[in-house]
Amino acid sequence: MLRRLLLLLLLLALSPSGGAWAHAALVESQPADGARAEAAPGEVTLRFDEPITLLDLRLAGPDGVVSLLGQVQGGQISVRLPPGLARGPYLASYRIISADGHPVSGGIAFGIGVDAQPAPTALPDDGFWTRAAEVLRFLLYIGTALGAGGALFGAMVAPLPTGALRAMRLGAALGVIASLLTIGVQGGAMLAAPGPEALLAGETWKAALRSTVFLRSAIIAAGLALVLIGGWRESLIGALLALLGFMVAGHAAVGGLLTQLLLMVHVVTAAFWLGAFLPLALLLRRDGAGALEPLRRFSRLAMPAVALLLASGVAQGFLHLADAQSLLSSEWGQLLLTKGALALMLLGLAALNHRRLTPALAAGEAQTPARLRHSVAAEAALGGAILAVTAVLSMTSPHDAYHVPAAGHHHAPAPRIVTREATAQDLVATLSVSPARVGPNTFTLRLRRPDGQPFASQEVWLDFAQPEAGVTAPGRQMRATAPGSFAYEGAELATAGVWRIRASILVSDFDETGVSFDVTVSR
Repeated sequence: MLRRLLLLLLLLALSPSGGAWAHAALVESQPADGARAEAAPGEVTLRFDEPITLLDLRLAGPDGVVSLLGQVQGGQISVRLPPGLARGPYLASYRIISADGHPVSGGIAFGIGVDAQPAPTALPDDGFWTRAAEVLRFLLYIGTALGAGGALFGAMVAPLPTGALRAMRLGAALGVIASLLTIGVQGGAMLAAPGPEALLAGETWKAALRSTVFLRSAIIAAGLALVLIGGWRESLIGALLALLGFMVAGHAAVGGLLTQLLLMVHVVTAAFWLGAFLPLALLLRRDGAGALEPLRRFSRLAMPAVALLLASGVAQGFLHLADAQSLLSSEWGQLLLTKGALALMLLGLAALNHRRLTPALAAGEAQTPARLRHSVAAEAALGGAILAVTAVLSMTSPHDAYHVPAAGHHHAPAPRIVTREATAQDLVATLSVSPARVGPNTFTLRLRRPDGQPFASQEVWLDFAQPEAGVTAPGRQMRATAPGSFAYEGAELATAGVWRIRASILVSDFDETGVSFDVTVSR
């Protein structure tokens, strides 16, 4: 049964898989980023280095921010621009899902009748959804090591002691919960939702259905559920199914045949090795020198497993990195080096156990079981640190390692644009804030009737307040840029947090109405 399951796992891992490396990158655009056009272009084309799914496409310019409908074919987006665009600078910004399931933001800048600067490079968004995804990924790794790794140990080394069996079930339950919550977090990231309350909305979970992260999380959750509720045969099947799930999405999962094979070897050997720490410690505590035979059996399997684990990890690193310098200069490379250093320390402890402590246990030395337990506990601590680094590494793009883009490649993440909509009387008001960070920001407001016709207010004023901090800013008058469109640039958003922005709209000579928007400002 085990041989058949491993064969099935291998065949599924070797199934054809298209796509390029990690987060999608913009390689070409028409018009080019920073270009000047004397006449308004009729269309914008964006071409990426892998197939993508379009989440949002907007055009910001002198008349405000307009949502666009783009057609996607593989890795290319084509969109018709609105007619009659005014003279001035424009920013076409996008949010997409790359083939590995990560939401990616970017954009291009161009000018109509004026010069335009290329779209500035934005720092990676370090908001709630990224941190939540990293924490859930770490909990998922812990749960998989205890659940799937414990099942592999029980099938290949020795029956699990009672405490380890309980830990296997608890780890599987933790992995199921983390996998399911990851679906909601993915949806929140895709929608750029303002905070965790979005997890209570059905739209958040529906959005995640469009991502490969949903399929990966569903497969892992199903596999770990079998570990949780099944007998030994079902637990082994569930463990292999859960490990297979890691190949559905992620950095290596979109790299084709070779990277899928490397990833398969990496996750299976890692789960087996890390999942053995607790059972071994409990066997040593319960049986003392009687745990020698399971320890020897594990050692015979662990040596080739560790060799495969390290070889597959090094190979994946070489395939992702552009050059050796990237190991030191990029965040992804530095995380990889940290993981490698921790793995070498772990390997050193394993060598100590194999060469000195296991022979001492066989010789009947009285203190050896306790020394082995302490060594295994240290290995478990290092393993947890490795999983924590891996959780952050999996959410970091290897594209950041490329100092000089390859010929023809262009990476231009756009500043963040936060858009909110509200209604007052018979008006629909849409406020856009860019980049929604502490410091100078651009505010654009569009007013329209329910039938879509623009409403040309005589005056519009903005008031700023951050109630939690007790901060207020005096009203600022917006300037009209087109019928129904208003703009203002200022540095009123001086602290991070949720700001209440109120627009006071002069409807007539004697009537005024107002709408309020809550905007989350990051550092």
